Amino acid sequence: MDRVSPSAESMLREAKENGLDLLDQHEVDQSGWDYLVLHATAVDGTRWILRAPRHTDGLYLPAEGRLLDHVRPLLPVAVPDWRISTDTLIAYPRLPGVQADEFWSPTDDLLGRTIAILHALPTEPAQALGVPVFDPDRQRQWIADLVEQARAEYVIADERLRRWQDWLDATGRWPRAMVLARGDLHPQHLLVDGGRLVGLIDWADATISDPSMDFVDPYAYLSPAVFERLLADYERHGGHVWPGMREHIALRASLEPVISGLYGLETGRADLIDKARADLSRAQ
Repeated sequence: MDRVSPSAESMLREAKENGLDLLDQHEVDQSGWDYLVLHATAVDGTRWILRAPRHTDGLYLPAEGRLLDHVRPLLPVAVPDWRISTDTLIAYPRLPGVQADEFWSPTDDLLGRTIAILHALPTEPAQALGVPVFDPDRQRQWIADLVEQARAEYVIADERLRRWQDWLDATGRWPRAMVLARGDLHPQHLLVDGGRLVGLIDWADATISDPSMDFVDPYAYLSPAVFERLLADYERHGGHVWPGMREHIALRASLEPVISGLYGLETGRADLIDKARADLSRAQ
């Protein structure tokens, strides 16, 4: 993977070259794996978000801006409105709300409703915009490749490997119907006002794929009772909850130490490497 190291200075300079006049004061957010983010204020007082990719191998989705324009009028929550879009910089006015944290819990049905509305949208327009398609065969191959990469670097408990292989082999358990999935509904990508969802940011991971993709992160950070309520909200608003969906989500979630462990090796993050080593060596 070709990684780049964007700087606040280069981002501010490019913003100015594109007609955005910002004050010198800004806040840097280094927490994202894929992007460096700046919180800045324009001379007219408007607050802006600037985002620069950390690598150039395709995780930056050129179709993302077009997809945002497509879904913006269709969803009950806010999404970014890109005003600057280049290969090295995205800039948009800051949306309402604050980023959720790992302890956030919804107090209404808006998260489930939003996911259901998104999944009900026809997939053809999104595909025409360039959103990638991951059918079940491609998903299984991607997972198998990840596990093989991790096995070359980490000791993985036999029980984990067996469960993953049984899951990959059980082709009939994988849903054939595909939806437009936001993907990566990590708390950092949710904008909230108290317990209410008000916005979704960073749509670079959107795909046409398995509906369970949008429940993996909520499964990890919500309590079991709140997660069950989320599924009920999703189903009540038209989403399809199939037999075995919960196990399917749990198995997807169990891949987290594989993904973070490989990322740790790629970036030299000792904390991620150590955590992955400990997690993968344990039976689930």
